[in-house]
Amino acid sequence: MTSLQEIYERLAPAHRAALQWFHENKDREVSWPKPLDDGTFIVNKAKGIHKPAGIAYAVSVRQSLNGTYADHEPEVNADGAWVYRYFQEQLDPSKRDSQFTNRALVACMEDGVPVGVLRQTKGKPNPRYKVLGLAFVTEWREGYFVLNEVRDDLAATAVSPLEQLETAVESAAQFTRATFEDERRWIEASIVLREGQGAFRDSILAAYDHRCAISDCNVVPVLEAAHIHRYFGVKTNLVSNGLLLRADLHTLYDRALIAIEPSNFELLVSPKLYGTAYGDLKGQKIRLPSKINERPGHDVLLEHKRWVLSRWDAESGQ
Repeated sequence: MTSLQEIYERLAPAHRAALQWFHENKDREVSWPKPLDDGTFIVNKAKGIHKPAGIAYAVSVRQSLNGTYADHEPEVNADGAWVYRYFQEQLDPSKRDSQFTNRALVACMEDGVPVGVLRQTKGKPNPRYKVLGLAFVTEWREGYFVLNEVRDDLAATAVSPLEQLETAVESAAQFTRATFEDERRWIEASIVLREGQGAFRDSILAAYDHRCAISDCNVVPVLEAAHIHRYFGVKTNLVSNGLLLRADLHTLYDRALIAIEPSNFELLVSPKLYGTAYGDLKGQKIRLPSKINERPGHDVLLEHKRWVLSRWDAESGQ
């Protein structure tokens, strides 16, 4: 298994040093952090999400007092770890990937790379900041990146990043189940934004005859228009770049747990799902639109499949 230390060893020296600063200063209140000895900034005054030049990932996220975005207050789970919903840069969730900073935070999410978290506690003059420490980016939900604290006990063990992420996701789920009213508001807001995909969702619903391409479910409120190739503006809102999926299957698809073989439209299933209700999906063919030009594109399916298989290889240590 890959430990957190092994992740660090694959990162650039300046990146490692920045994350180490957040680890060492966790729970401290500080003034504006100075650059590292090599001149690398670990936070950015112009942008809340900081991606230094020459580093592929976001190094830190920062919340400012009276900022533009509706970041949530960090909330504490039953196990004492915090969860923080941090809004992306760009007010329109559908335009997330138009910002290089958001793309860098997505890279952290996809590769299990932690990010430092800093929140302003006092304004000018002499502003002050609380260092929350390090967090895994466990998901993105309608404009919000969900950040889960990297616990010291986890960081000290040889637990794989995937298992740490799964632990954080489950911990967050337990917390939100315990805070019903907050979760209800979150779900309602998510539904409004999800259904706001408008013409794209309508066209996908029509193409698939209002039935999930995998499960054949016809309960429209739980069906989602999934992009095969992740959203990059209106140019990707093509029916041939979409699938109609039940919400849970959409999550599996986006999390690289299922893929589609473009040559025969059969489902590929992660070994992690074997022995579960989803394991039986392996080899099943998806439902296809009746119109040839509305069927999933070979190239985008192949790109997604290659990405998924690369993730499986990385997880298995190949």
